[in-house]
Amino acid sequence: MADLHLDEIPTLSLLYKLSRIPLDADHTPSHEANAAYNDKISIIKSDITSLAIDAIVNAANESLLGGGGVDGAIHRAAGPDLVDECRGLNGCEAGDAKITEGYELPAKKIIHAVGPRWYALSPEDAEAKLKRCYRRGLELAVEHGLKSIAFPAISTGVFSYPNVKACNDVLSEVRKFLDEGKGDGLQRIIFCNFLQKDQDIYYKHVSKHFPPVTDAEETDDTAKTSTDEAEIAAKLPDPPTTEPKDPEDPEEPSSKKQKTEAAADDDDFVVVDKDDAKGTPKGEL
Repeated sequence: MADLHLDEIPTLSLLYKLSRIPLDADHTPSHEANAAYNDKISIIKSDITSLAIDAIVNAANESLLGGGGVDGAIHRAAGPDLVDECRGLNGCEAGDAKITEGYELPAKKIIHAVGPRWYALSPEDAEAKLKRCYRRGLELAVEHGLKSIAFPAISTGVFSYPNVKACNDVLSEVRKFLDEGKGDGLQRIIFCNFLQKDQDIYYKHVSKHFPPVTDAEETDDTAKTSTDEAEIAAKLPDPPTTEPKDPEDPEEPSSKKQKTEAAADDDDFVVVDKDDAKGTPKGEL
C-alpha cells in the first residue's frame, strides 16, 4: 500500500462541505461550531501504518512488546528495532502513553498508548483511562513539537470497550483538550479507523462534538481553505480492501520472532491466533 500523506487526508471541514458526513437529526450538538477545530480534525478509513505524518498512535498493551491487531501490524511494519527500543521503556500503565521512533514506518514517531480493558474495570474507571491515554498521546505530540497525529480505535478490539461509547468519550476528550488551548500547535488530529463499523460510528457521532460551521458563520479564510482542499477530494485514495500484511523481507532476523514469542509469556501480552501471526488484524486493542 502506498504511503498516505497529510495533504491527501481530508479535514472535517471538507467532509462537511462535500456532504460526506450525514447530519443526524437525533444529535443535538454539545458544543458550538468551530471552523478552526474542524480544519484540524480528520476521520479516515485506512491502514494506520501507511500514514506519512509526524506520529501515529499504537493501541499497545502494558508490555509494549507487540501483540495482535493494530499493535502487531505496527511492530511488523516498523521492524525489529522498535521492540528493542520498547524493551528499554519498562512497559506502560493503562491510561498512559510513551513515545518511540518510527523506524521503518513512514511516520516519524510512534506514540504507544495503553487503553483500558473494559471487562476488568468499572465503566467509570475504564472511561477515565481511555480518555487519559488519548490526552497523553496529544500531550506527547505537543511536547515533541509534532504537528500531526493519528489515533486508531483504542481498546475497542479484544479489550472490549463498546465502540459507540469509545467514539463519544474520545471525541469529547479531544474537544476538551482543544478548548483548553493545549492543541494550538497541532495542525491535524486524525481518527484512523481500520474497520468500517468504526468509520460509520465516527461519521454518525462527530457532529455532536465538532458540528459543522454554517454558511453564515463561515469566514473568508475558512471558505478559501475548504476551496483549496476540495482539489484533493477527487483523488482521495480508496479505503483498504485487504488487511495489513507482513513486510516481505526474507532477510528479517529470526530473533524478531523469538522476541514476539517470548513476550507471549507475559500475562499482559495479547495472545493472537495463527492468522494474526501472519498479519491479519482482528481489530484494535
